[in-house]
Amino acid sequence: MPTREETIVKHLAPHLKPREQILEIGAGNGLVAEMLHQKTGAQFTLLDVVDYNRSKFPLHLYNGKTLPFESESFDTTMLVFVLHHNPDPRPILREALRVARHGVLLVENDVRGVLRKPITQLVDSTEHLRRGVPRCYFTKSTVEWLDLMAEIPARGEVKSNFKIGWFWNNAILRVNKDSAR
Repeated sequence: MPTREETIVKHLAPHLKPREQILEIGAGNGLVAEMLHQKTGAQFTLLDVVDYNRSKFPLHLYNGKTLPFESESFDTTMLVFVLHHNPDPRPILREALRVARHGVLLVENDVRGVLRKPITQLVDSTEHLRRGVPRCYFTKSTVEWLDLMAEIPARGEVKSNFKIGWFWNNAILRVNKDSAR
């Protein structure tokens, strides 16, 4: 059975290009970036609010608000299961768009249903206790994530959907910088 990281990499890799410069915001243990680098040749810079990096890449710490990079410093920014850990994900999404020349690659849970939403929020918040990452503030369906992007204002598109295990439905979304209104 593949690991969580292997499943994510399998589905994200087709959306990356060799030598593409990527800022991974909320990089966590860094293993997804390391595996994506090995598989695609994309170059990664890691950024997070806490350090539990286990990869060979250096991790930059930041305040969770303003990205410490100039505008258009990277080809793409990538957020993998990050936005739901922000009380208001719009500012970080705006910052991700600011530092990217070509837009944002976003992976988030696609959570639908009265019971699934609170269960997902509870389970995902355990990382707060284990590692100090911000708790899971909310859960959204893919449609709700797209609606949130429209508030930026930006327009996202669903690139693909995938599952991790039997419970977790996920979506890969692209927010293209040229689609910002």
